[in-house]
Amino acid sequence: MPNPATSTKKQNWRFARLSSLRAAPHSFLHHPEPRAIGSSIRGEALLAHRFVFAGHRVEAPDSSIWNIRPPSAAFLVSLQNFCWLDDLAAIGDKAARKRAQLWLLEWIEAFGQKNGMGWHPALAGRRVINWCAHAMFLLKGLTPKQSNAVFKSLGRHVNFLSNNWKKTPEGLGKIEALAGMVYAGLSLEGCEYALRPALKGLASACTGWIDTDGAIPSRNPEELAGAFVLLTWVAKLLADNGHPVDSALAAAMARMAPGLRALQLGDGSLGRFHGGGRGEAGLLDQALSDAEIRGASVNSFMGYERLASGRITALVDAAAPPDTPTAHRAPLAFELTVGCWPMLGNCGPGQTRGAGWAEACATGAAHNTLTIEGQSAAPAPVSLERAHDLQSVWLSAVSHGFAQSFNLLHERRLLMATNGRQFTGEDRVFPLNPPAEDAAPWAALSRPARGHGFMLHFHLHPDVKAEKEAGAVLLTLPNREVWAFKQEGGLLCLEPSLYLDRTYTEPRPTKQIVVAGRTLEYVSAIRWSFTRL
Repeated sequence: MPNPATSTKKQNWRFARLSSLRAAPHSFLHHPEPRAIGSSIRGEALLAHRFVFAGHRVEAPDSSIWNIRPPSAAFLVSLQNFCWLDDLAAIGDKAARKRAQLWLLEWIEAFGQKNGMGWHPALAGRRVINWCAHAMFLLKGLTPKQSNAVFKSLGRHVNFLSNNWKKTPEGLGKIEALAGMVYAGLSLEGCEYALRPALKGLASACTGWIDTDGAIPSRNPEELAGAFVLLTWVAKLLADNGHPVDSALAAAMARMAPGLRALQLGDGSLGRFHGGGRGEAGLLDQALSDAEIRGASVNSFMGYERLASGRITALVDAAAPPDTPTAHRAPLAFELTVGCWPMLGNCGPGQTRGAGWAEACATGAAHNTLTIEGQSAAPAPVSLERAHDLQSVWLSAVSHGFAQSFNLLHERRLLMATNGRQFTGEDRVFPLNPPAEDAAPWAALSRPARGHGFMLHFHLHPDVKAEKEAGAVLLTLPNREVWAFKQEGGLLCLEPSLYLDRTYTEPRPTKQIVVAGRTLEYVSAIRWSFTRL
């Protein structure tokens, strides 16, 4: 039986070769504005031949961007989608333009004719968006022959996408491909044929992949935000060209916007769950502003519960993990911010650093949750209760993730004071099927101790300084605000941890608070609190 991945790759190459049969466009009907947020610092690094993508750094002095060997698949994607054009355009001078033009023409020469590298619908769609958005930056000063090569390659991209988008699985990749077709259909003379099927495909994706509540199957906050950002770009481009926004697209955005606001922590970042990162700084906020969707705020969305009082914000994963390769085995994990300062966060997305890191970052020990005998919870249902009054917001959730392996349930109770000065919790571990009551109590007392060891993990953000003192852990935020962590019922220690962020080329060392306990034949509980001093 042929390998499906190999078959798909060969199919993409075939479509890439066939896509040169249509006549190429020769001019722009409309120049869309760049809507992504570039960084002049990253742009200066590119000019110095320092390539930092997907958490990896490669230095290649006097070498083309296409001659370096990508250290990971995610690094390769970041090269091929041309999102780095935003960073060179953020500099905007002659040197940056010349470098962007050089690498663009080199890509066309190396990959735009016969080589299948980068010919995937999602990558092709992103390239079209970035080339169209930066057309004035790229085309200025090119010779007629060079300009013709760019337009010919754009035409090939549009034909490739038109032939291949239907075979792309539902998800962010399909939306990227269709958004690229919309950009081309509205911007390039001679590519108008791509607009109608692209809008029809987007409408189908909005009703099929995005459910009636605005959630997606992967429960990945960053993936949902990426789809929303692209949809807002498409809606803005349609409005700028006098086209009505499809009702299905508008309805999907209206469903997604309130939930995405709920998935943001106090510093504006997204909760880093199920393979997602914190998101590009400012990008989602800009998209939410551009969408101009005003709706009631929500505290429960896509299996997450948001607790916010005063300056404290917590986001809790309170649902069963999705059936995806990037799913985390960490039910009832949470992240916590105080004002604009992150205090607790999980270890982060490890996929960009390889399979070993991805597996490690998906375990319960890499999150702010409980493990039993070092094992993570299995996929299982989570039951939930929530309430609030004038003094506090209260949440209770029970996970069945340890029922099959240990016959135990994990209940987490969270209480957030409305004055924003205290966040308390209680983690209870108790049998799914309690043992029969012993007729002779002294017989139970004479038995040797039994049970299972468990640990509570609280991973600190690298910018938080931690010091153990008199049975507590004092936490100092970057603004010198001090909080104290205390617990009852377990053994407290401070251990090393790591924090992964795609904007850093190496994992950042940090610390984690660990509270160890042991289960009994009845309920075992550990109470803990974060209190501002």
